[in-house]
Amino acid sequence: MKKLAILSVSAILFIGLAAFQQPKPKKPTKAGAKKEVKAAKVTLSDKAYDVKFDKTFHDFGKAAEGEQVETIFVITNVGKEPVLIKSHEVQCGCTTPSYSMEPIMPGKSTNIKVGFNTNGKMGMNDKTVKITTNGGVHELKFKCEVTPKAAVDPIEPGNPVKIKTN
Repeated sequence: MKKLAILSVSAILFIGLAAFQQPKPKKPTKAGAKKEVKAAKVTLSDKAYDVKFDKTFHDFGKAAEGEQVETIFVITNVGKEPVLIKSHEVQCGCTTPSYSMEPIMPGKSTNIKVGFNTNGKMGMNDKTVKITTNGGVHELKFKCEVTPKAAVDPIEPGNPVKIKTN
């Protein structure tokens, strides 16, 4: 009877411990192997306020005059303290950056959307947006070649169109 009680308690303990163990991940076979995508790991710097950008230059290529084009620059806080975007400076009203005023926590990212209105900006345009954070001033640049709109020959009301025939 004593042996039966000890075996019963042991069995209950064994089942209880097995129930709380986390399952081990299965290893994929070569035939059905899937490549795991890991999140990009951000390496923090020793500086208190330090940021990295995914890019600091964008080429819009060619755009028709009057077209509104936009791009996104991703800013990542790689410092030890929260980063605040305090202000921005643009060369003219044709360039419009927009961003969150929330602090960027260490290891986190946010977007800075930069729009460019090509109206009246014929030819090659090189623009700079200066972003001021509590860690300093950062320059984001872009270029865009603005081409003329297609010429439209308006027909005035009351003036008939004459078609020449040979």
